[in-house]
Amino acid sequence: MNKGTKATLLAIKPTLKPFELNGNTYYIRSFTVGDVNREVFEYQNWLKAQAMAQGIELNLNDEDELAKQLEPIADKYRLARNLAIKLCDEKGNNLFDPDNIEDLEAILTLDDSVLTAFNQAENADAPKNLQPDASSN
Repeated sequence: MNKGTKATLLAIKPTLKPFELNGNTYYIRSFTVGDVNREVFEYQNWLKAQAMAQGIELNLNDEDELAKQLEPIADKYRLARNLAIKLCDEKGNNLFDPDNIEDLEAILTLDDSVLTAFNQAENADAPKNLQPDASSN
């Protein structure tokens, strides 16, 4: 086994998974550390700002209570933003900007066949719910 270095670690790039839709090939990019960071921290900050704009007083000293307070805050772009983050070209460049409201609004107008194809492609490698056979009892 080789000794890992900063360079070998940084050479690990997100995977691209192709899928077909209406005769065209599109790609789903796996999340980067930056994408996960955005989801965990920036999204929570966005939710806090939405709650405060709605006049909800937040308990910032109790994470469990805060999570409960943020649950009802609706994000009409949540699904569109996820698609914008993951849909890309063959080089991994995003097709949509997840921070651009016009792009998110455009995604919301897409036929649901896009979402179905995206979900099927994303879950294609997931283990299936297999029925146990009689020999496993």
